[in-house]
Amino acid sequence: MEATAEHSFARFCRRCRNEASLPTTTTTTVASMDGPICTPEVGPSMNTDISGIGVRVSFYLQTLFLSLGPPMRLRGALYTLLFTNTAMAVTALILGFQKIPEITFHDGLVVFYLLNLSWVTVFFSLPAVANFSNVKLLHVFSILQSYTIFAFDVSLLITAYSFGQSPDCNPFARVVLFRPFVALPAGRIACLVITCLVAAVYTGILVKDHLPPAPKKILQWIQKKVTKEVPATDEEKAPEMPPDVPPLPRHSQPRMTAGRVQYHSRKPPTVPKEYDLQIAWNIVIEIIFVLIIWSLTVMNTELLIRWNHFAPSDGQSLWQFGQVLPMFLVVLPLANLFSAFQEHGLRPLPVSAANPGPGSRK
Repeated sequence: MEATAEHSFARFCRRCRNEASLPTTTTTTVASMDGPICTPEVGPSMNTDISGIGVRVSFYLQTLFLSLGPPMRLRGALYTLLFTNTAMAVTALILGFQKIPEITFHDGLVVFYLLNLSWVTVFFSLPAVANFSNVKLLHVFSILQSYTIFAFDVSLLITAYSFGQSPDCNPFARVVLFRPFVALPAGRIACLVITCLVAAVYTGILVKDHLPPAPKKILQWIQKKVTKEVPATDEEKAPEMPPDVPPLPRHSQPRMTAGRVQYHSRKPPTVPKEYDLQIAWNIVIEIIFVLIIWSLTVMNTELLIRWNHFAPSDGQSLWQFGQVLPMFLVVLPLANLFSAFQEHGLRPLPVSAANPGPGSRK
């Protein structure tokens, strides 16, 4: 009887301990499901306000229209893209480094791709408007935009392991260059080295452009600016004709006949007529080159989103206010491009429009 009583008491105690442990186990399980569970096949949810479909399409189209537009139509589109890039970089820095981050490292990679695409477009578009007047402010904004983007890139890459929401998901992030690569640590190191090199080269170009010319080159610069009129030699001087002799007709040759000079006109050689298509083939080649490079960049950005496996949104519509508003930023560069092609087509641009002087206005 005593053995039976002890066995029953021990079984009762085990049952009590199991019941007491149930709430703890259940609480732990629920708490673990509060945050996202990331795997190589499932990533965190996307912050659509900063890397959604509308934001991406706006960046894609702005950079495309800016790359294809003629020089005299670029300033307005450049201002729009400069402000967009600066606002995006500042917003990403705030959302990623505030006390409770609102974007993930995966969102930061999408912004990294978009901003660098726009920066390259602006960098290669600025020389086209260098000869226009009133572009000093444009250059100031471009410098501010560049260093804001560099600050975001370096901050994202340095703090890659702990950046944004759900840092436990960061090791599963991927970067894409025609195929996916692990973002940590290989992709992080490569992107950080490239970003630092680009920033250093850009700073060197700025310093070189704003430094005064070297003393040895001042004389050469003066010689280029000051032109001297060289007097003509006796051989180069044209013989003076008597006042009563009429000017020689065009395409004529003198011929001596009985001591007198006679002039017989000669018809110019006939040139076979060729049909001119009035197409600037250099512009066509530039357009094809821009479309290829732009398509490859857009493809890699979209592959980045695909390979990072963003979790689907909770039944929310993709085209909300934060996605529709950036699309209106495309209106100005689209209108400039449309009016330029409507006016000139693919014909060569006029000299005054293609290469304006320093004092010319838009």
